[in-house]
Amino acid sequence: MKADALAVVCVAVWVVAAACARVFGIWLAVGGAAVALGVAVWVADREQAGRLLRPSPRLLAVGAAAGVAMAAVTALLYPVLARRLPFIAPDTALLYSAFRAPSLAVASIALAPVVVGEELVWRGVVQAALTRRFGGPFGVVCAAVAYALAHAALGSPVLVAVALLCGIAWGALRAASKSLVPPLVAHLVWDALVLLWLPLDRG
Repeated sequence: MKADALAVVCVAVWVVAAACARVFGIWLAVGGAAVALGVAVWVADREQAGRLLRPSPRLLAVGAAAGVAMAAVTALLYPVLARRLPFIAPDTALLYSAFRAPSLAVASIALAPVVVGEELVWRGVVQAALTRRFGGPFGVVCAAVAYALAHAALGSPVLVAVALLCGIAWGALRAASKSLVPPLVAHLVWDALVLLWLPLDRG
């Protein structure tokens, strides 16, 4: 399958999965789609995917530092924004209830394969297709917009906004490093801290 066609298929499947999340739950619907699509991307071009996922100490360190920094910024901004925008706190509470459907242990184990699939799809295939078409910076932004809108069917404005901002950050890491390792590690660290281990509503 050609790269651009694969990108279109990935986006379409993701949108359908997001629309099914209210029935099957976010982990099974969107998480399952992420893993399945990640496997499809790997099978479609194993050599390229292997190159993009090849780690090094520097790439791992950059990703970890970025993830911790993003989590810290999120924790600092959340209470400020929640006070100014009344819809944020209840919408965030609904999101956490969806992410907490499985136990913390199960969610922590499932997180890594879901994030790997997500990065292979969005920063690997979709962003690559858009940057080929529109150039580097604009392609990164277009990919982040597509990433955010693909989550819109979940019905959460907070999730769409967070996906947009995180998508830009992870996309910039992908573009700067020419690797999926920094955005993947940053994504994994941010999700683990903000969604699972140090939730914003813990107070």
